Amino acid sequence: MKYFLLGLVIMSIAGNSYAQNDWTLEKDKNGIKVWTKKRANSKLKEYKGSITINTTVDKLVSIFKNVKMHDKFMYKAQPESVKVVKKVNEGDFYTYMIINAPLVKDRDVVAHYKFNEDKKTGTVTIDVEATPALIPESSEYVRVPEMKGYWKFIPKSNNTVEVIHQAYSLTGGSIPDGLANSAAVDTPYTMLSKLKLLAAE
Repeated sequence: MKYFLLGLVIMSIAGNSYAQNDWTLEKDKNGIKVWTKKRANSKLKEYKGSITINTTVDKLVSIFKNVKMHDKFMYKAQPESVKVVKKVNEGDFYTYMIINAPLVKDRDVVAHYKFNEDKKTGTVTIDVEATPALIPESSEYVRVPEMKGYWKFIPKSNNTVEVIHQAYSLTGGSIPDGLANSAAVDTPYTMLSKLKLLAAE
């Protein structure tokens, strides 16, 4: 459920520890592939999902910059809970989101979004990292203490874009690792499915 609670997102990850052969393909359905892997010195899994969508990079970027749309695709995001709490510029801002968590206390997450574009390829990467200390915690929720991830939009031929999302998180509280890992596949699959629908609108 630590992944079940991620919602969001959404980190440039580099190095040999992220080599493709370290990943296990868990799901391949409706054009969406999801892989998982155990993190070093941890029983928790992180995930990576990919899909190719008939859309443009600009359309996807516009969805992510429109924070009010985040609850339409972020996993278990409470409707209308996502808001900007600090803005550096259009491509560098911090958001707050409440994540619905059945059976346990709801979580909230403060996340830093930073957009980077490769001018040569047109690829856009959105690095996302939890910044839990940015705003005071609420007694109503458990603050997500750690989360890192990225969204990458790679333009392909015929007006299609390959979308890759990779992330891991810790959510605080006492949630068994097995329960946390149980949603490591459903989280990216659901978000990529919803993002595909939004991009088609």
